[in-house]
Amino acid sequence: MSATWTLSPEPLPPSTGPPVGAGLDAEQRTVFAFVLCLLLVLVLLMVRCVRILLDPYSRMPASSWTDHKEALERGQFDYALV
Repeated sequence: MSATWTLSPEPLPPSTGPPVGAGLDAEQRTVFAFVLCLLLVLVLLMVRCVRILLDPYSRMPASSWTDHKEALERGQFDYALV
């Protein structure tokens, strides 16, 4: 005498997402493209910040604020009405 057990197959739970073969609708594609654009901008800003941190003086102009100090020391103000 052999004992065999047979289990009845349980039904799969209902799927809450889209079917496996279904593509994205227009709204989902738009949101996906917008998120990709935001990620691209974020990466570009991060690269720029890292470049500035690595070499901060390369982006500064050659002139400095002391070039215009002589006129202020001599008291030459164009806008002052005396």
